[in-house]
Amino acid sequence: MQLTKRLLATSFLIFAVSMLTACTLLDQNSLSIAQAPSSATETVALTPAVTTTPTVTPEPTPEPTPEPKAFSIAWMSDTQNYTAANNDVFGKMTQWICDTTKEYNTVLTVHTGDIVYNAYREYSWQNAEDGFRRLPEGMRILTVAGNHDQLPDYDEHTPYLDHRMDTDFDPKHAFDESGYVYYTAFTAGGVPVLVFSLSYGFEVDAINWINEVCKTYSDHYAVLCLHSYINFGGYTSIGSRMIERVVKQSPNIRLVLCGHDNGMLYIPEKLDDNADGTPDRTVHQMMMNLQDESYNSVGYLRILRLDPMADTLEVITYSPVLDRFGYKSMVGDHFGASTVLEDAGIRDFVPNSTAITP
Repeated sequence: MQLTKRLLATSFLIFAVSMLTACTLLDQNSLSIAQAPSSATETVALTPAVTTTPTVTPEPTPEPTPEPKAFSIAWMSDTQNYTAANNDVFGKMTQWICDTTKEYNTVLTVHTGDIVYNAYREYSWQNAEDGFRRLPEGMRILTVAGNHDQLPDYDEHTPYLDHRMDTDFDPKHAFDESGYVYYTAFTAGGVPVLVFSLSYGFEVDAINWINEVCKTYSDHYAVLCLHSYINFGGYTSIGSRMIERVVKQSPNIRLVLCGHDNGMLYIPEKLDDNADGTPDRTVHQMMMNLQDESYNSVGYLRILRLDPMADTLEVITYSPVLDRFGYKSMVGDHFGASTVLEDAGIRDFVPNSTAITP
């Protein structure tokens, strides 16, 4: 009897637990159904998709074009008395150029002829070479053969060609195989520059070639370096042909340097290239030769400082032998220690020069 009661109680307990569990599940299902939207009457709100804007890689900022800066050309001429005397005058001149290279930003050293007095005296060439070697490494050197550098006329290969210290001579840039006439082109201070070496007695034959090179490099500031061009009587026989047939025909020629005749001389030539009655350019023409002034003017050279922004040409005259800026002379250009020439023409050859405010 007791066993039967226990079995009944246990069965009832199991039944009650089962019913309680079923009711709980039924309530949870009912709640879920009540919360779910009716497919017939309601729309399920969907979370909108997030649109991601692709990241655009910014264009690199272009490097600004460097502002053109002033640069200089060191100029010597007619040093034959110095190299023939076996003294150190020429060496002091080139050493000073070396010492002031950074100060003036000197990019080229020019010698317009008569480096030596006698082309066949080896010690004179040795003196000249020793002097040129004092110039800093990387300095461009351009020389011109004067009449003393290549005598006699019948010898087409005088020692000048073997001893000249020119750094940029390239046979492809020469008028002919002799190499007495050639050009070099480079960039200085942001300006393209074209410089000619026109040796004495060879310049006139090369006139047409010079004009063609100037056309090819029409965007370059052009400089003619030759031995004989002007003197106190005006233009020499060579110069009269060069001014008419080369300088006036080539608008990019803005500077002419020469020696040969004694003294210091400056002749600016204003040229009207388009024949409208207004000058379009000034050609600055200079002569320098103080070889016969053995004391008061020994060792003089010039620094030609070109400023593209100001469009000026500053002429600095100095003797490292006398440690003196400027020279005194009854006749000549009277430039003194320093003279600034306007309308140098260098600004015309600055890339995008229209953006430069005068």
